[in-house]
Amino acid sequence: MRIPQFPILSPQHDATHTSPLSGTLAMLPALAAASPTLRTSRPVSRLRRNHRHHHGVHLHLHHRFPSLAADGGGRGRFLLVGTCAASDGSAGQDVGSPESMANSGSAYVGLFVRMLGLDNDAHDREHAICTLWHYSLGGQKCIDEIMQFPGCISLIISLLKSESARACEAAAGLLHNITSVKLYRDVAIESGAMEEIFSCIRKSTITPEIKEQCLCTIWNFSVDEKLRYKLLGSDMLIPIVRFLDDEDIKVKEVAASITSYLTLSHSYHGALVEAGVIPKLVHLLQTKDNDYKIIRKEARSSLVELSTDDSYHALIVDQGLVRIPLVGSSAYKAFRPQPHSWPSFPDGSEIQRSSRPSKYGATELLLGLILNEKKAEPDEAKINAMIGRSNQQFLARVGAIEFDYEGKEQSGSQRNDHHTILPWIDGVARLVLIIGLQDVSAIAKAAHAIGDASVNEHMRTSFMEAGAVKSLLQLLMHNDVPVREASAYALEKLSGSSKVCEKIRVEDGRELLVNVLKDSDTPVEQLEKTIHVLSRILDMEPNYYASTGSEDIVDDEKCSQVVAIQSLTLMSSHA
Repeated sequence: MRIPQFPILSPQHDATHTSPLSGTLAMLPALAAASPTLRTSRPVSRLRRNHRHHHGVHLHLHHRFPSLAADGGGRGRFLLVGTCAASDGSAGQDVGSPESMANSGSAYVGLFVRMLGLDNDAHDREHAICTLWHYSLGGQKCIDEIMQFPGCISLIISLLKSESARACEAAAGLLHNITSVKLYRDVAIESGAMEEIFSCIRKSTITPEIKEQCLCTIWNFSVDEKLRYKLLGSDMLIPIVRFLDDEDIKVKEVAASITSYLTLSHSYHGALVEAGVIPKLVHLLQTKDNDYKIIRKEARSSLVELSTDDSYHALIVDQGLVRIPLVGSSAYKAFRPQPHSWPSFPDGSEIQRSSRPSKYGATELLLGLILNEKKAEPDEAKINAMIGRSNQQFLARVGAIEFDYEGKEQSGSQRNDHHTILPWIDGVARLVLIIGLQDVSAIAKAAHAIGDASVNEHMRTSFMEAGAVKSLLQLLMHNDVPVREASAYALEKLSGSSKVCEKIRVEDGRELLVNVLKDSDTPVEQLEKTIHVLSRILDMEPNYYASTGSEDIVDDEKCSQVVAIQSLTLMSSHA
């Protein structure tokens, strides 16, 4: 009978190497037919990623082999089938199905495990590890058959030191598949797999393929919360963060996934930030390439988790991103854009009319044609506010501003699924839009988020230009207590800017704030924040009146307000 040759055998070695064990490699057609080539280029992003709490086998086990797909039972099924040629040249039995693989392949697993022994020829060990790597793609049943032989994990780990890049990659790939099964993860750790993977990935001569498989194994370790501390104690965080800039997109994607898991443990946040992870994640999130879809998702998840720490949230805001609460698409159904007879800026100020309007109505339609005079040109802040408002209102009108499944793709995990991250232009406009809705819960969340994002002068003035000040002042008299308290918190943070204080004064906010103080039903927390806002406004008003040349600097009403505020401040300090 003619024995067919399969691509799992190296042609170079077949021609020159005549070890007694070499001929045995051709006795396993099912393994060879399982995957016609050893190398594929399919990245991690093309497969299901909801693997964090799957039963037994995580679905990213087969991320580099499109011929495999995992079913609900943890086993794999082959989409490619192979045939073994008969002696007469006709097609023989199909050996690519799960049944044929289980029946004919498992009988040879022990032979190939023995071929991994240190006393065997290096070429035979290479062929054996590559064959077992392919066989492990069959799912948990195939992995169980490999792991039933005592000591096989140690033999696999030893091949990470092989001088053959092919053998090293296959060993890392097989470890990646084995550690995808929670049952064998601890066995691999006890056998020193993590240390050897770390040692392998630090090699300067490592290929992108080996690097990818090593990172996938680390990825499996990072899924287990109790194993994450080993990563922190191994000085591997800096290399992992560095791989976010790797030239190979598959390596970059796995590194982003590892980072996403590590941010689930708050004890890692400080070390990750010190390693410079925030600027790298922001850069990945802002990359528009279609191949970066999964990378952007992982980067966003990581940044949301990091933003739960106030100090790190401020760093993220400084990078131009804003954390946005997810309030559900149903909350936006009440959105109704305000009609305008003449367009206005988001802060409420009107656009100056031209002295020569078009009789055909083009003036209102093409505002750019009338902004010829220098004094009529809007500044950059107003332009950004208009862009953001237009984007978010359009999305709200067409029902695409937020989907119910947004942030819930990882349900059942520890992932924070209540927030997302947006660029500041869209984020500011989104929050201002939400505080204009009717859902009290959504309003309170957005108002609180405005306060959290008001960490610098740029953000404070951006919210002011977007129209947040006027809306927040109106919400101070809302009938819902959490809404009033959140609005007072946002105004307190915004009032750190003298421009915002001036805007509050122009909007008659001083009188409104005083009325809040006079209200006996005002909660203590809102009362304290209102006092802080009023104090800042009154501190800047003498300078304002002096600059305008007004002789009536302090009237009786203002004196009474100052006395009232000072008294309330003393009372709150002694409370």
